[in-house]
Amino acid sequence: MKKINKSLSKKGVASLYVVIFATILFGVITLSFIRIILSESQQTGNDDLSQSAYDAAMAGVEDAKLAVNKWYKTGMSDPYLFSDDCNRGIRSMLYTGGTEEVKIQEGSSSDSSNGTEQAYTCVILKNVVGDYRSTLTPDTQTKVVPLAIKGADSTSTTSLSDVRWIEVNWFSEVNGNDFNTSYEFNAKSKLFPKNSSPIPPALSVTLLKVGDSIDIDYFNSSEREEYSSMLFVPSGKSDRISPLEITSDKVGQAGDSKTPNTPYDLQCRDGEEFACKVKLGTNGLPSNAMLIISMPYGNIATDFQVVLRDINGNPIDFVNVQISVDSTGRANQLVRRVETRLDPADLFFPYPEYEVELTGGEENSFLKNFWITANCWTDQGPCPNNGSV
Repeated sequence: MKKINKSLSKKGVASLYVVIFATILFGVITLSFIRIILSESQQTGNDDLSQSAYDAAMAGVEDAKLAVNKWYKTGMSDPYLFSDDCNRGIRSMLYTGGTEEVKIQEGSSSDSSNGTEQAYTCVILKNVVGDYRSTLTPDTQTKVVPLAIKGADSTSTTSLSDVRWIEVNWFSEVNGNDFNTSYEFNAKSKLFPKNSSPIPPALSVTLLKVGDSIDIDYFNSSEREEYSSMLFVPSGKSDRISPLEITSDKVGQAGDSKTPNTPYDLQCRDGEEFACKVKLGTNGLPSNAMLIISMPYGNIATDFQVVLRDINGNPIDFVNVQISVDSTGRANQLVRRVETRLDPADLFFPYPEYEVELTGGEENSFLKNFWITANCWTDQGPCPNNGSV
């Protein structure tokens, strides 16, 4: 009868346990790697789909630009451009009508079965907006905002004479308005902080109340109220806290030679949509009134907003001043939505952004060019002085 060595049996059982635990450990590690790989692969796929859906939405914005330009060139007569129905405005100007989604062709083939199916499903254009929004940058330091409102005609209950406040807000959350309030202003260079925190720039606001016609004498007389220019300087040491209200009589005196046109300093508040806010009082506006908003000392970008309000503080809608584009794109079943604003290009009355260019340099040169055309026209026909200087 053969004897079994018990010590060897115990060693075999221990080895078996080691193998089992090692197998389980390697299995867990392998499954973990597989899970990470699958998760990263899924995330990458979702990112690709998200970017494709965003690109599809931006394609809708680009088609909206083409539709708006065609709308102007055809005399602004199409009644469907600003329809509430998805894609009807774009299709009425560029395609065959209807409200179906617009598929985007991928590559040179029209067969979308070989790639991600992209389309913009809904693009809605509106020429009536509750505010004007834009951005000032070091390259574009001036914006002209026409003050045209919804329903300002003989049949409407709202007119330009109902405008009592012009609200100007700037330096949004996107610009980084979680700033440090300890900052100074140096008129010879720029605004700068005492540390690396972002700060809001100074803003120049000019109100032009020109009416149906422009008389150059308006700008040569300091006794008229058609031209009011104010400079607002954010300051951490100011007692004036945003929003700063300036009554209509003070606005009318801005630029008057009898009243020193001293810059307004104000404290801007962080943590809100716009850090800096001012309200300009007015006793109503004539037709063709406009704001000229510029950033004279800034070397950073700043978003700004203009809101018109009545005597009760209710906002008054703009009309044909900006066009809002709400575009939704999809890639397969994933969707992205983009909202943006377009400044309309009125071919008959373009607003100049500036008329004087300061080139600087050693000679501190001053350059002013005029372009005069003999082929002048308006929406009513040729100019009376067509062909003459």
